Amino acid sequence: MMRWDPFKEIEELQERLGRGMGFGFGRGARGEQTLAPLVDVWEDEEGLHFAVYLPGIEPDQVEVTAEEETLTVKAERPFEKQEGVAYHRVEGPYGTFVRSFSIPSVYDLGKVQAKFKNGVLYLTVPRAEETKPRKIQVEVES
Repeated sequence: MMRWDPFKEIEELQERLGRGMGFGFGRGARGEQTLAPLVDVWEDEEGLHFAVYLPGIEPDQVEVTAEEETLTVKAERPFEKQEGVAYHRVEGPYGTFVRSFSIPSVYDLGKVQAKFKNGVLYLTVPRAEETKPRKIQVEVES
C-alpha cells in the first residue's frame, strides 16, 4: 500500500497547467505571468520544511499566509521597462509567483517560521505538539 502524498496531486495539476500554457499559469492584464516557483519539500521529526526559490525577488515583496489547512506563498517581481531602451530578449521570470500547499492537521500552521536568504524562502511548519511522539512512563505494580 502506498502512502498518500498531499503535495503530489497539486504538483501534478500545476505541471499540467504549466505544460499547457508555457512556463507559468498564464498572463495577467499587463502581460505579466503568474508563475509557480520551484520548491523543495522535506519532512523530519520536527515538521515540514520548504525551500521556495524566488530569484531576483526582494524580501519585502514576499507574502506568506496560513489559513485553515493551506500555506500560500505569493511574491511579486514586476518588469520595470525603461524608456528609450530597445529590449532584444527578456527571459527572466517576471510577474506574480504563487504556490499553495495543503498542510495536514498534524502540523501547526500557527507556528510557521519563515526566513529569506539569497533568493530562497525557507519555511518550517512544526508538528503539532499533540502529534509528537512522547515517552509513556510504565508503572510497576508490586
